[in-house]
Amino acid sequence: MPTTVPSAFTYFRENVVDLDPDETDKALRSRDYLKEQISSIASGDAYFPPLYGGYMPYGSFARKTKVRPLNDIDMLLLLNGKHTVQEYYSGYTYSILISDSSSPLYRYTNDNDAYLNSTRILNKIKDSLSKVPNYQKADIKRNNVAVVLKLASYPWAFDVVPAFPIGDNMGGISHYLIPDGYGRWTRTDPRRDKKAITDANQYHNKNLIPIIRIIKHWNARYYDVPTISSYLLETILINGFVSYNPLQGIRGSIPTAFAVLASSIQFSCADPKQLGPNLDEGLSWDVRNKVNTISAKMSGWANNALEKERKDDHKAAFDWWKAIFHDFPSYG
Repeated sequence: MPTTVPSAFTYFRENVVDLDPDETDKALRSRDYLKEQISSIASGDAYFPPLYGGYMPYGSFARKTKVRPLNDIDMLLLLNGKHTVQEYYSGYTYSILISDSSSPLYRYTNDNDAYLNSTRILNKIKDSLSKVPNYQKADIKRNNVAVVLKLASYPWAFDVVPAFPIGDNMGGISHYLIPDGYGRWTRTDPRRDKKAITDANQYHNKNLIPIIRIIKHWNARYYDVPTISSYLLETILINGFVSYNPLQGIRGSIPTAFAVLASSIQFSCADPKQLGPNLDEGLSWDVRNKVNTISAKMSGWANNALEKERKDDHKAAFDWWKAIFHDFPSYG
């Protein structure tokens, strides 16, 4: 086992926090396999929602902020609503009007009007994905925004999210409409999230994504603190480090990361894509206060660990890091 803090942190990141590179490669190949199967199924099924002709990586796996275990992989299944999709906006919910009754999408509209029902689209995709070879189980995710497909050969599942690209009137794509969980649609754009985190990570000398992973790992496994949304936590850290000079390392920035979380969780957090409601919507004051209190304590403990390391007391530094991260390696 490692006997110095730098070697222990390297071990911790590579073997406990970060995804295994070999498993990641296998996951990417399995995603490509699934894309091929969906395309094949769609081409042989006249009632499958027409495809736009592509797929888009989505979620923390796509943004490279996923931590172990690799249990799900998200992707947008791009559908073709050309010449049929008309958006109608109400709050952050959208309705899609299928004005042409001869459209292949018309069969998925509501019984009493011509608005496209996202739950009916999800059910059709679920039924179709049950024909994928090596299929084990397909179901609708509990929040009704994705089809969850489990293949027999892999420990992870795929969250397949149907999405309609919406034009920007200049030949490009403005955003995407995905199910809102209630039969209608809401906006998203993974491209904006990807750019935001890539730019921030580059500015911080590629140290920010590793820090985000470490804090996400802590939040998922530190039993005294409420678990907050992975996307909210990412956004808090990206926003919180905007005013800092470029980070020069990972371990030395952990106290600041906890301090940023402690401070920011008390305030509202806007959707960085400017497409939806605040990310902290519905987060109670009790949860905010608990995250604030415990994160501030963790910031102090991390500073203690760094101070012990500076004094060459690695055993004491190990003890402080292990108090924060319960699965941190033991000394010696």
